[in-house]
Amino acid sequence: MKKLLFIFALSLQTAFVFAADKTEVLASARYENSKMYRQPGTSTQVLRAVNSTDEIVVVRKYNSNWSIVTINGQVGYMLTSELAQAKPQPAKTLARK
Repeated sequence: MKKLLFIFALSLQTAFVFAADKTEVLASARYENSKMYRQPGTSTQVLRAVNSTDEIVVVRKYNSNWSIVTINGQVGYMLTSELAQAKPQPAKTLARK
């Protein structure tokens, strides 16, 4: 019985962690015509050229050199050194009708 209660409490705590509000980091390209790649490497396919006016959402850092980003719903990789970070914003929640 104690094991069952422990497993239930652990599951409930895990559910609360995943249900917590997420924050997204908005950024912009540091340089004109920065590139967003399909995979983390400059020899991979370029998905798009990014302008400094494009709104970039940083999903997370992939490693010390690359970040996973979305631009207008398209997901790709950008060099972290080419991103100008803005302050974190609360994630947008879906409106219920």
